[in-house]
Amino acid sequence: MTEKNLRLVAEIFWPDDIWNAQRKFKYDPTNKRKYYKVDCLSETRNVVWEYEGPDHYNNVWKLSRDEQRRHYFEELGMTFLRWPYFCQLTRDIARYFFKEDYSEEKYLKAIRLVYGAESESGILAPGFHTTKHTPANFVARGERRFLKELDEFPVSLKQQVVHCLKLYLQAVDDPYLVITETEAMKQLIESPIDPANLNCYYVREKP
Repeated sequence: MTEKNLRLVAEIFWPDDIWNAQRKFKYDPTNKRKYYKVDCLSETRNVVWEYEGPDHYNNVWKLSRDEQRRHYFEELGMTFLRWPYFCQLTRDIARYFFKEDYSEEKYLKAIRLVYGAESESGILAPGFHTTKHTPANFVARGERRFLKELDEFPVSLKQQVVHCLKLYLQAVDDPYLVITETEAMKQLIESPIDPANLNCYYVREKP
């Protein structure tokens, strides 16, 4: 998923709305150089949707600004959505975001566009495959946010992320290149996994 594809997916599931990208909102009337630039916006649906990369978990200043940004848009009466960089468009995630607007036809159209896949089993699984932007790099506040998001998303995503982390841990000599040394992260890795939730593509999975 990318910022551009996020907007295209929104257009598929919410086709009656107008979607824009990189719109600037000047939040300080005394300084025109201060603004929030949003990744995906529909003023007709009143939704701001942000793609959030690794720096939203490993940069304390970015984390603080994220909360200020969320508060600003919610004060405007807008729905503020976040798409973490470890997230992928599984069926459960599509249903989570699009709710009653989900349909199988829209889903298949979206994964063909984003992944070139014909079924959910052909899309990249949520998680961390070969990237160096692993949870080991997260600051404490970023780790707490990561763990909170995993609990808020469908349970299938959490299990897919854990499975992906386990595969990564098996491939490296130093586990702390992948995860932090906190007890919370160790407990995450030990979370139970239902194999039925692993119906996606894992780069490190043996064929």
